[in-house]
Amino acid sequence: MKLLLIISLIVPLVILVYPLVSFIRYKFFANPIAKSYNFIVPVSIIIACYNEEKYIYNKILSFLDNSEWIDSSEIIIVSAGSTDNTNVILSEFQNNPKINIIFSKLQLTKIEAVNIAVDYAKNDLLVFSDCRQTIKKGSLKQLIRNFNDKNVGTVVAVLNDSFNKKKQSFLRAIINKLAFYDSQSGSCLNVYGAFYAQRKSIFKKFPLNQLFDDLCVITTTLSQKKRLIQEPLAIIYDVHFHTYYNGERLERLTRGLLIFITKNWSQIIKIRKFDLLRLLIFKYSKLLLPFSFFIWFIYFFIWIYSIDNLLSIILFLFILVTLFFIKQTRSIIILSFRINIYFLLAIFKFFFLNKQSIRWKKLKNNIKP
Repeated sequence: MKLLLIISLIVPLVILVYPLVSFIRYKFFANPIAKSYNFIVPVSIIIACYNEEKYIYNKILSFLDNSEWIDSSEIIIVSAGSTDNTNVILSEFQNNPKINIIFSKLQLTKIEAVNIAVDYAKNDLLVFSDCRQTIKKGSLKQLIRNFNDKNVGTVVAVLNDSFNKKKQSFLRAIINKLAFYDSQSGSCLNVYGAFYAQRKSIFKKFPLNQLFDDLCVITTTLSQKKRLIQEPLAIIYDVHFHTYYNGERLERLTRGLLIFITKNWSQIIKIRKFDLLRLLIFKYSKLLLPFSFFIWFIYFFIWIYSIDNLLSIILFLFILVTLFFIKQTRSIIILSFRINIYFLLAIFKFFFLNKQSIRWKKLKNNIKP
């Protein structure tokens, strides 16, 4: 039993050590990007949408804004079989020479729609954007300036879940900080499909058997010996971390991760061994946490049962109750418990109930930030 307990500690220990390694690499092995504020070139903006009537109009206007638009750029939109008013709204922009709209009668996956859009792209830099999230003005140009460095293959934005100057969530802040550290020393492993840019010369069509594009972006960039970095001045806003990661999204996240590693391993192993190890820790170690927690849960009851001293039990339970009554601690405990339960359920459904769909279904509680 003790051996099982020791094994269960490996995953959380690795997760805790990763930030320390990232910080050390950033502090002592920094490799700054040759970013230039004078480097501004036209881009092809790719938007794949399906039933986005709430967001598509404002998304298009945000890119056409004079402060955002780069001369000779283009916007390529694929409506992937939309059945709401998305196509009606897009029709208003059909005569705009800056915009190329492709209507599909069939419902396409996001992967399929993006692949189609890239085929029409004329510029050397591709910018990928989802519809729902809000982009801070000036972020597009901030992304592009990093491509002055020939070693940069992909640049991603920072996801901020704090609106109206509210403090962003602790976990989101940690993830963004890690991406910053990793970017300064080499490549980060955090791509938000909502907003990122990539050289067309390194773009590879996304495999149709995938659910997400972000994991493919990471491996294709690193396998071609290019850097993937986060631009801290390019910001997208989304709903709060605690709100966003509900059961529905966590199940889709888990499914996407498992689909990628089981069906795309040949692409994953093309990256350097060190980056492969980082990728497995950063993206996949969290899926093993439920099993560690399950072992601890069993061990806890065995330990309680074996204690003869009632005072020790009371003291331990008092500490637990005290931690639970502290708001921040309680929030982290509840969130951690909820996330790991959903991870466990999603893993079970994937392997035992064959829940492996790659369809990009609209989430039922798609909350506007």
